[in-house]
Amino acid sequence: MKILIILQTIFIKMKKNRREFLKKFAFSLQGYLFLKIFKFKKVHSKVKPRVIIVGGGIGGASCLKYLREFSDFINITIVEKKQEIQTCPYSNLVLVGQKKISDITFKLSWSDNPDINYIQSTVNKINFEKRNVYLEGKEKIDYDYLILSPGVSFKNDFLLDNSENHKCFVPHNWDGNKNLIEFKKKLQDLSNNSVILISAPDYPYRCPPAPYERASLIAHYLQTQKKKTKIFILDSKDTFTKKELFMKEWKTHYGDKIEWISKSNGGKVQEIDLSSQTIKTQTGLTFRGDLIHLIPDQCASLIFKKNDLIKEDWCKVNPLNFELEGHSNIFVLGDSIDAWDMPKSAFSANSQAKVLVTNLISRIFQKELVNPVFLNTCYSFSAPKRAFSISSWYRLNSGQDRIVSVGSGQSDVNASSELRMDESVQADAWYKSLTNELYS
Repeated sequence: MKILIILQTIFIKMKKNRREFLKKFAFSLQGYLFLKIFKFKKVHSKVKPRVIIVGGGIGGASCLKYLREFSDFINITIVEKKQEIQTCPYSNLVLVGQKKISDITFKLSWSDNPDINYIQSTVNKINFEKRNVYLEGKEKIDYDYLILSPGVSFKNDFLLDNSENHKCFVPHNWDGNKNLIEFKKKLQDLSNNSVILISAPDYPYRCPPAPYERASLIAHYLQTQKKKTKIFILDSKDTFTKKELFMKEWKTHYGDKIEWISKSNGGKVQEIDLSSQTIKTQTGLTFRGDLIHLIPDQCASLIFKKNDLIKEDWCKVNPLNFELEGHSNIFVLGDSIDAWDMPKSAFSANSQAKVLVTNLISRIFQKELVNPVFLNTCYSFSAPKRAFSISSWYRLNSGQDRIVSVGSGQSDVNASSELRMDESVQADAWYKSLTNELYS
């Protein structure tokens, strides 16, 4: 509770300077958590516990970063099938030519580190009773503690298997295997007076403001190309995060080029007919598009149901240490979990990783678990040099069985262009700092 009071005080004092607040929060949180466990780093164990991390995205890489502080006392293995990671943050800026793909792509060099056993493979099976995982090629690895951060999978039966080959259809680019070049080319090929249809999924899903940021940046890009276009956002919800901010930015900079249609007003997609390039919604409305971009509803990675670890869409965890419900030595973080009030974001995953590692190390050394606090800050761009954000902090409720929001602050709806520019600089600094920390 002491750390929460400190952070609330900092936030009140720093409300007008988000950058200063984030620095102070990060220092307070990380310093507080790791001070708790650095005190007993010199304690040696006769047998090193074996920790396996599955997934090299933000959540998995963050766990790896913090666990490496204890590599003298634990054996660390990370399993990631890719040789390089493409981040979801900043991918929308790549889509419209403001960033290069190389700016969001990071080669995994963990094999160069003697403290890490990096295996480039896929986990095919988890035997939680015997505590081992089977990789491609049937290689078996034993673990004492298993950390899973595999991300999301996708739903929606109306997404046809061959849809991505159709001239009007673009891939969702929501899974870290982004075909951004194809998406960008189809944008470039649009003729004047084209209509773009974007479906926004129902909650919960990865990066809640991203569909609206994407629509904003597409509108900006086409505006710079002197093309008259109309963008319809067909939504499965009746509201969305940062709605007032986005609406103000759209009205100010794009006029009526972006139209948001809520679920109540007929926005939820029912079916798609690519031959006629039309979408029908649940209320019977029909929209024809020259470019159709469907962002699917989502669920936890299929690895969980495949291995009988969960029965529902999302992983239920103990918020104190992110232990998977019903499995005492398996931990899950990031986009795969039901994190209650915390959204699915890179910032959230990094914040959760600090807590997971702190309390895992505390458990290994038989120390008292830390009562955690969390932070999420999410930046969104309405144009390449215009950004705004929302910051929220969280703690456990009195029953310590869920994560609850205890305060938030967001950018002023009527902020000046200078402030929007400043927040874009802050966003760049955050992204560079995070990716350097995890992948440099």
